[in-house]
Amino acid sequence: MDGIKGRIKYLRKKHGLTMAEFSARIHVSAGNVGDWESEKRSSTPGTKALIAIAEEFEVSLDWLLLGKSPGDAQTSWNITEEWGPVQSETERYPPFQTLMSIASTLSTKDVDLLSQVASRFQTKTRDI
Repeated sequence: MDGIKGRIKYLRKKHGLTMAEFSARIHVSAGNVGDWESEKRSSTPGTKALIAIAEEFEVSLDWLLLGKSPGDAQTSWNITEEWGPVQSETERYPPFQTLMSIASTLSTKDVDLLSQVASRFQTKTRDI
């Protein structure tokens, strides 16, 4: 199972899904999934699709993108050390608390990716 293409195909087959079924669960076309799995195509999933795959099939972005398992040398981000002073603020807004709770289980690279996605949403909101 080399590369992201192999890991996507592995996930789909592990769950006994056709390309159409897999694509429906992550809200993309079956053609996209076919392109992602094909060694003849250079196509790979974008950020939204990667996040959808990771969430739907309960895998980390590190595993999906790099093949790293949770036990690899990658250090997890410690939310308590980094965000301890603002914890009382997060308790006042449950969605933020949920987001921070999820972030505490992610690797540093996944938190960086999440931060990039949030920044992109912030930029798009300003443009509207």
